[in-house]
Amino acid sequence: MSKHERLTEPPTGPHAVEDLGEGYNPAWWTVAVLGILAGAVGAWAVVVLSPALGIVSGVLAVLTAVVGVIMTRMGLGTYANASADTAADSESLGIK
Repeated sequence: MSKHERLTEPPTGPHAVEDLGEGYNPAWWTVAVLGILAGAVGAWAVVVLSPALGIVSGVLAVLTAVVGVIMTRMGLGTYANASADTAADSESLGIK
């Protein structure tokens, strides 16, 4: 569970970005770890000249993007609810 409370609406004011917290959530951590793993496997594939490892790295990279989107849509990568998180005008962006 996150140490930050979920916001009911977009943050406003001069320090609006600071109100979002550190940005660490389950989706962020999962994508970061999978992305680093994909990069490490890809780098090793180049070092040992292995096309098979290159393919594995590519699959991991695609899996990283898919998992990130799925987790975000499940609500594990957001800081606020979807209805309030629309940046369509100045007010929703926190600009008054």
